[in-house]
Amino acid sequence: MKKILLAISFIVFVSSISFAQVRAQTGVWNADKTISGYTLATGGEMERYQTIQITFPKPFNTKPEIQFSVTRYDGEGGVGARYDCKIISSYKGGFTLEIKTWGGTKIHLIGGTWMAIGE
Repeated sequence: MKKILLAISFIVFVSSISFAQVRAQTGVWNADKTISGYTLATGGEMERYQTIQITFPKPFNTKPEIQFSVTRYDGEGGVGARYDCKIISSYKGGFTLEIKTWGGTKIHLIGGTWMAIGE
């Protein structure tokens, strides 16, 4: 009896793996002065933050793995480019990206690409 239950459990497990469809979605993101309350271009020594909400074209069935990159940057000359970007939350339908700057850096535009992989 144990062998039969083990065999059935194995078949169910293998079936669930083979029917899972992994898919990928990609897109671009931008942060600039067109966003209401945009503070990354104001300068100053204090840390300034901007969040961007990205919505997937089609929600995933499970929370996907997400990668992003910075491919565009327009900052004020004469000051080092100080910024940090990270995903602060993610879910089946999208994610929230946070951009931070400090130390006098003025970011007029920052943007990039993202890729989400999941079921």
